[in-house]
Amino acid sequence: MASTGALPQTLKSITATKINELSKQRVLFDKRKTDILAAADAAPDLRTRARVLLDGLSRLKGYPKDALDKDDLDLEVSSSDNDSEDLEVTSPGMGQLYQADHTNIRRFLLQGRYDPSISDSALNDWIARLEKDLRFLELKHEHASFYSKLVTEWLSNLDDAAASPDVDQTDDAASAKSDAGFENVGRTEMHEQRAQWESLVFTTDTEVNEDAIKAYLDELFKKTKLSRQALKELRENLRGFGTELATKGEWLDVEELQWVSKALMKTDLLSAEKTTILKEFMRNKEVLQEVADVLNMRLASLDSWSWGSDGIPIEMRRQLNGKYRVFMDEDLLDSLLLQYLGSTWAVRLHLAFKYFFSSQAWISVHEDIPKEDIERRKYFLGKATNVGDSGINQIRKRTYGDKYFMSQLPTSLEEGVRSYDDNSQVKNALDTKHSLLHLLITESLIYKDRHGDFTAIRSDYQWFGPSLPHVTVLTVLEYFGIPEMWLNFFKVFLEAPLKFVQDGPTTSTQIRKRGVPMSHTLSDVFGEAVLFCMDYSVNQHTNGGVLYRLHDDFWFWGAEKTCETAWVAMTQYARVMGLKFKEEKTGTVHMGQSGDRKDSVLPSGEIRWGFLILDADQGRFVIDQAQVDQHIEELDRQLSSCKSVFTWVQAWNGYFGRFFTNNFARPAMCFGRDHIDMAVSTLSRIERTLFSKTSNMTSENGTSVTNYLRSVIAERFGIHGLPEGFFYYPVELGGLGLLNPYIRLLAMRENIKQTPQRLLQRAALYDEAAYHVAKGRFEKQGSDFLKTWKDKNGEALPFMSLEEYTRYPETYSLCLQQAYEKLIEVPEERSVAATASFTKNQTGLKGPRGKAIKPGPISAVWNKMTPYWHWVAELYHDEMVRTYGSLAAVNREFMPLGVVKTLKEGRFRWQG
Repeated sequence: MASTGALPQTLKSITATKINELSKQRVLFDKRKTDILAAADAAPDLRTRARVLLDGLSRLKGYPKDALDKDDLDLEVSSSDNDSEDLEVTSPGMGQLYQADHTNIRRFLLQGRYDPSISDSALNDWIARLEKDLRFLELKHEHASFYSKLVTEWLSNLDDAAASPDVDQTDDAASAKSDAGFENVGRTEMHEQRAQWESLVFTTDTEVNEDAIKAYLDELFKKTKLSRQALKELRENLRGFGTELATKGEWLDVEELQWVSKALMKTDLLSAEKTTILKEFMRNKEVLQEVADVLNMRLASLDSWSWGSDGIPIEMRRQLNGKYRVFMDEDLLDSLLLQYLGSTWAVRLHLAFKYFFSSQAWISVHEDIPKEDIERRKYFLGKATNVGDSGINQIRKRTYGDKYFMSQLPTSLEEGVRSYDDNSQVKNALDTKHSLLHLLITESLIYKDRHGDFTAIRSDYQWFGPSLPHVTVLTVLEYFGIPEMWLNFFKVFLEAPLKFVQDGPTTSTQIRKRGVPMSHTLSDVFGEAVLFCMDYSVNQHTNGGVLYRLHDDFWFWGAEKTCETAWVAMTQYARVMGLKFKEEKTGTVHMGQSGDRKDSVLPSGEIRWGFLILDADQGRFVIDQAQVDQHIEELDRQLSSCKSVFTWVQAWNGYFGRFFTNNFARPAMCFGRDHIDMAVSTLSRIERTLFSKTSNMTSENGTSVTNYLRSVIAERFGIHGLPEGFFYYPVELGGLGLLNPYIRLLAMRENIKQTPQRLLQRAALYDEAAYHVAKGRFEKQGSDFLKTWKDKNGEALPFMSLEEYTRYPETYSLCLQQAYEKLIEVPEERSVAATASFTKNQTGLKGPRGKAIKPGPISAVWNKMTPYWHWVAELYHDEMVRTYGSLAAVNREFMPLGVVKTLKEGRFRWQG
């Protein structure tokens, strides 16, 4: 198998071979260019000069010569050139003059032999265009050479990293590496977090009592006839599944092993070397069958499975948010086995809990509506009434069930695993986090509009993964009916023998006594099973309240008294289960009416998420600029450690292009335009601050990322005058692929047409208009019921008042429902328009004879490009065309494009 260290060498060899071939083509191009210019200079007249340049360019571009003017003067070439005349030095369509232009000029030259209207002025214009096109071809060869040097620098940097690996990495890093000098190079916070982690993981929590947990669960799940029935069905479901799984004859076949492997590679568990090995396994079905056979033997004897006595290597990896997480590096076959069992149990657990959620034991969010009020609405509104099948409450229930209930568990084996906290690569997980913030602000707007005030609480658990007591996990699983055979296996899984690789090969192992392993799907199973009890407890104590939870990060909002009830329930749950709240992430915000809260049980502290703070006075999230300042320092540190231009761009894209913007939260209608303005202003400040203090910058360069890179490239490679588009255009067109986060934010800003408050005002107006329509209908047609409802005096009841009609909007108001859906909506990105000049140059991205080449981010077809690339392409195309003669700075075949894409796919390692 290829090792990870061999990968840069392999790519370097491929690149060197391609560079050598490009060098040969460059020599051939230079010779032909010299011959063309010499023949052009020797031409006796303008028409002949134009024809010489045209024929030379046609051969350089690989165009076949047409038969319009066979007897005319041809460029004389040597016999050695004739041998290679069919060689395409440059792809068609990549210069300023395309094939149609060449054909037209050739026809006009033939016309000029007879028609005096073809003037010298026209001939001089064509000659200038042809000479300019020849210069553009030369520039493409020069850019190809420069681009190859950039790639070579990147590969050399990988060689250096392989020789002296950084032991302190993020989730995105390669896996464990031995380094006896780790203790001397790690950051202070790393050592502090390690000490805290070890104090939790290697000590037993003696305060947790199994009997107390069972008593708590009995009180919660056996309180009513409905809850007892739902618990009975849950236990039968899980007990039956566990028994069936344990007695399964054939566990894994090749097809199943394929999805297991894919799911495993979506985790952050495997080292780069083991990922490479697993990919090799997946390419060979015969090898996969052998692996499946071994795994089936292990699965058949799970009652005797163990980690082994040598200990599992563990390492700490740093994230951009400053946290360190501890990852295990177990045997690859054990990883596959545990992934299979984890995914299988996760899917079943999700299904079983979803059944419970759908049962009558789970109280749905609702408004308390008296029966008489329901009957009156039916009488007055008839078939037009909404009896509760839609409305905001139904959206709340559906949203919670689809997005937040048991969100860490996959709904199917094909779905694989959910990311724990990946802020850059797992779109759905990130969308869910941002959607929660959109929900919070939307709910606050509606609640304040109806009741005048609004309360929200947010918290999570301190060191939830490392501190989760094993007795808590196993007691909860046993309570839910998991068979004893599986409880024994889970206990062995939890009590893993561990040793830090950074402590050297002679370090002793220690048995895990608390906590669950990072990035294992079985750990998600255990965590979600335990936290499900908290979800249900809050639901029961608040009579249908919704605890929005992402893993152990949870939010609750509504009336202050209801929030107090929810917090008391969470506090009691935490005490019984042996969990502690994280004080720095626990807080309460009250919006609207103020009051005396001296005796409130709600936690003090701010509500924060990412770089955002929930501001009670403004009723919205604002960016914590002090926290941003800390990360400017960290970004500067990370960029300074990059030894090549391409790794610098990777770091910039990951940190500035994604990490900052992700932690400002995705815009939504409920945030309004103010949020986008705040985000882009902060990004601008980050960029100015970062580059104003960079020693490489000069006052002439200005404070921008592209000017900084220009200065670096000029210093290292002697290349000057690079256009802005070179930095932002994709690698397929010879660019660096630098991300511009301003564009997506500003493209969304255009689609926010109204303030959130105005949307709610319009909903109220529409409700009033609907009331008058319903009233007119009733007064004209009467009730849909045959029997007339009369008052105590025997008089027919008059139509309900506007106040009664609008009394239960969260159940009945279609207008409010539409406003709610609009408020939580993420605005679409508005595309820029395609200009005539760009459209003309876009045709140059087509291959021979007008065929579209493999589409890239900027392609020959406008509607196949995203709004972001529409914006980038249009914004920078004029300067690109002026510089390189086309949208592409270099032809595809002149670049080691496959090498670049392979390197870009690799996970970036942040410095510790």
